[in-house]
Amino acid sequence: MKKVMLLVAVLLITILSTQSHVHAEKRSVPKDKTWTITFNTPMDKNTINHNNIYVIAPNGNKISKSNIRLYLTNEGKSVKVEPSTSSPYENGSTYTLHINTKVKAENGENLREKETLTFKVHKGKYSDQAIEYFQEIAFGSEWSEGDFPIRKWKSNPKITVIGSPTTEDSKALENTMNDINQAQDSITLTQQDENANITIYFVPLEEFDKYVSNPKEGNWGLFKYWWKDGYVINRAKILIATDKTTQKGRTHLIREELTQSLGLVNDSYSYPDSMFFQKYTYVDAFMDLDETLIKMLYEYEIQPGMKPSKAIEVFNNM
Repeated sequence: MKKVMLLVAVLLITILSTQSHVHAEKRSVPKDKTWTITFNTPMDKNTINHNNIYVIAPNGNKISKSNIRLYLTNEGKSVKVEPSTSSPYENGSTYTLHINTKVKAENGENLREKETLTFKVHKGKYSDQAIEYFQEIAFGSEWSEGDFPIRKWKSNPKITVIGSPTTEDSKALENTMNDINQAQDSITLTQQDENANITIYFVPLEEFDKYVSNPKEGNWGLFKYWWKDGYVINRAKILIATDKTTQKGRTHLIREELTQSLGLVNDSYSYPDSMFFQKYTYVDAFMDLDETLIKMLYEYEIQPGMKPSKAIEVFNNM
């Protein structure tokens, strides 16, 4: 009886290889890359395991099975090699996928030769640090329960001021607007009274409840925004207490609340020098990572309504 020869090919996303060997050439891939190994016959599922199919890291060690998932598809003719949610791959590093000869077809035929594929994870536009911090700041809600996705403006925010700002308050607002405009190029913040969609109130703390319902007690600065269908922000209010804060405090609050009203809604304990630091602070300028988060949110590919997994996928492929 004629024996079935077991062929294997490692596939790039939409590129089918008809050759019988995996070339040991470097391919540049995103860090969440899932490899598909396609055979010409159904495989013995008992031989599809982390001893027979595995990835070697730059330090020569095998990546643990908790970080790589293997599973059969295509009626047993394809194997997916999928990184876990927290990818084990580092940007800029080189790895090798191994398929050894103990892999068998259902008919008992072994793979005749060991196959390898070397690939490099491209550096990407944004660092792991930036992507991790973005997840902290851009998803969910600071004050309410809910698994909220990306929220952002699609139109230009037009800001009007009500109340009694000081000259320094006005300067802080101007500086913040300029910094946000320079950090990204999707929207432009301007100060104008006509058709304004962001109103900033400089008023005593006791008057907060005139402008928003149920302001959180002890909050000397706050924002509230509204979005239409699809999580597109189209209106916001910002309140700054004029009777409880120092000038340094207001300068910080103006920057923090305006930035958060754009869709970077949460605070965090991760970086004390960040504009989004949870504890009370007098930070009056963006650190580089803050500016990166603004740029990330206003990338064209990042759309309102995106959930974390999709946004991370988009960032990893930039």
